[in-house]
Amino acid sequence: MVNGWTGRDACALQSALRMSNQQFATHLGLGLRTVADWHEKLEMRPRPETQQVLDSALAQASAAVRERFAALTGRSTQAAADTQDGLDPHSPGVSINTGVISTGEGATIDARTVHLPADAVRTPAEITAVRGLRNLPSPSNQVFVDRVDVLAHLDAVLGEEPPTAPPVVHGLGGTGKSTLALQFAHSNRDRYNPIWWITADSSVSVVTGLAQLAARLNPYENLTAKTSAEAAAWAIGWLQAHDGWLLVFDDADSPQSIESVLGILAAGRHLITSRHATGWHRVARPLPLALLPPDAALDLLTRITNPSDDADRAVFERLAAELGYLPLALEQAAAYIQHAAITPAAYLDRLRRYPARMFAASAASDASGESDRQRTIARIWQLSLEAIAGRQPLAGEILRTFAWLAPDPIPRDLAYQLHEDPLTVDDALALLNAYSMITLTPQTVTVHRLVQAVARIPDAARPHSAPVTVSQARDRAAQLLLDSLPENPLFNVPSWPRWRELFPHALAFTDHIGQDQDTPDTASILRATSGFLQGDGHFDQAIASAQRAVNAYERIQGPDALDTLTARSFLASAYRAAGDLTTATPLHQRNLADSERILGEDHPETLVARANLAYLYALQHDEARALQLHERNLTDYERIHGPDHPHTLNGRANLASSYRATGDLGRAIELHQQSVTDYARVYGPDHSETITARSNLAYAYQLAGDHDRAIPLHQQVLTDRERLYGPDHHYTQIARQLLTTAELQATEHEPPNAPDNRQAEE
Repeated sequence: MVNGWTGRDACALQSALRMSNQQFATHLGLGLRTVADWHEKLEMRPRPETQQVLDSALAQASAAVRERFAALTGRSTQAAADTQDGLDPHSPGVSINTGVISTGEGATIDARTVHLPADAVRTPAEITAVRGLRNLPSPSNQVFVDRVDVLAHLDAVLGEEPPTAPPVVHGLGGTGKSTLALQFAHSNRDRYNPIWWITADSSVSVVTGLAQLAARLNPYENLTAKTSAEAAAWAIGWLQAHDGWLLVFDDADSPQSIESVLGILAAGRHLITSRHATGWHRVARPLPLALLPPDAALDLLTRITNPSDDADRAVFERLAAELGYLPLALEQAAAYIQHAAITPAAYLDRLRRYPARMFAASAASDASGESDRQRTIARIWQLSLEAIAGRQPLAGEILRTFAWLAPDPIPRDLAYQLHEDPLTVDDALALLNAYSMITLTPQTVTVHRLVQAVARIPDAARPHSAPVTVSQARDRAAQLLLDSLPENPLFNVPSWPRWRELFPHALAFTDHIGQDQDTPDTASILRATSGFLQGDGHFDQAIASAQRAVNAYERIQGPDALDTLTARSFLASAYRAAGDLTTATPLHQRNLADSERILGEDHPETLVARANLAYLYALQHDEARALQLHERNLTDYERIHGPDHPHTLNGRANLASSYRATGDLGRAIELHQQSVTDYARVYGPDHSETITARSNLAYAYQLAGDHDRAIPLHQQVLTDRERLYGPDHHYTQIARQLLTTAELQATEHEPPNAPDNRQAEE
């Protein structure tokens, strides 16, 4: 409906809808940062997928909204939807070149086809949460002590009607913030439904957590949502339409990471934990969590160890003081005493052989006291690990490897990749769990962030923390991620749920390593992560990841290495996806020139680079140069790969769309007809690519004024997309809008109907 959206046009639509930034982002199913970027960069061009979303939003708006939009922009809203997938040769519905990034010969071209039953897609208001829906990271803590007053305070605040500002439990690491929130959630599982635990250490993590909630509320949403932002928007819609739920935002990095969600979700309850004490006054009620009092610390130690001798009480009191009354340290110490079957006096003696000053060099003091807690954990960890490694060396290897990942739940299958015998892995995990070094469930393994931090500290004096041992664990974690991350993240949509599981760990791994320590494995993780982030709509992070990958490859392998060229392609495409065509253009041009010079004109990477540049020129409305490159690419694809190769089919579709964009409808229709025939023969008549080719042909007929052939094809596309995606998916909405436009145009061109003589006689 708008020929080439800009940030200014998007802001005008927001004004016409009279929405705030957050409301507009939720309405579109996009990230808040995307909307903010439009306000900062009024002339930027949103990526084609986003332009489709904007077109759909405008098409579905009321007449009053469309009139306000027209007044603000001077654009007519009655024209054909000329940036939708039947028209725009650059939309994802037309070709894979919306993000061609070195897909390689093994690319999963057909991964986007999802067959759903007719009633699969329902609105959020129509979905009822199953009873007992929750994703709490571990069972209720059976040795939870003290905190009675804090739990009562939480109960009172979260029970207020109407809901008021939520509580934020804050304190230093290891004080038991997450344990407290978990205890409250388990104690109130009959009061709230669903109860959903969201890691909130970044805005991306919050979006991922909401997307996972959408997948649990409606499994089909996990298949039909294009990005995490879309799935999160669906979850927000569900939360707005229902009450009685509880969201736990654990380890919130800052108020900014969650305040946009808090502001639009008032029907249920929120509980927040954070290491940060300040900045919450506008959105939450701060609730400080102190260390355990001495009697509660003693209670925790004795509950776990169940001592038979009252004389041990005085030793436990000294031990609690030695550990600073830190709940995490107390629990791990008690687990050691119980599992090793030693006296508390023996444990205290061993602990004192590892004085805190041993770790002063690797954990410098700070005013907050966080480093003191890290040193306490370090002393306990060394004792526990020596005992564990003596019985089961694999347990120490798993712990050191997982220390390089995120403190989020780690899929348990990653542990099974570290040893050929699953029973040995089970034994190692059980031992770590027995010593309270990990939290273990049938599906996940979780390591506390303080334990991870200590496990990454090299210490030449201790064999289990020797620098070479720590480095080997880091390299092992990198290989583990590379082996686990799905390939082709930009287009292999069915792999996105797995990517969302592993993404926090890929991000944490690269954050733990300085850029000067990047290896080829690190660079490969960064490059793949950039591809997923592009597909998931997180463009700033995609750019940062790709740039770091380029820097690493250039330093390690040189500027002309194949990996460097591929990473530079990811970087160019990330800028292009973010709408920064000014930066993307010289990068794409350099990629093509370098690929031709280094790899040769017929290399697959060279053809990809040429297709990317052609797509960029088309975005810039330089159709002549785009057409020239597409013509050359199709010729090369047919010569190198043959007529039925996926790249050849897409090259033919791209060229057809390029002809259509330049007004050469005769050649466009001929190639679109061939594309429909080829896709149907190679992929089948019901494949999503075949349906897209059919939509392109229908629109070419429509442009040529051949409505008799256009309308039946549009009708078939709409029927197929309703079956594949459901009635409310934006691809389905686009098909419906194109059909409506074609039918209106056909009516306008028909001659007036002859009068009905029978009615005249009456």
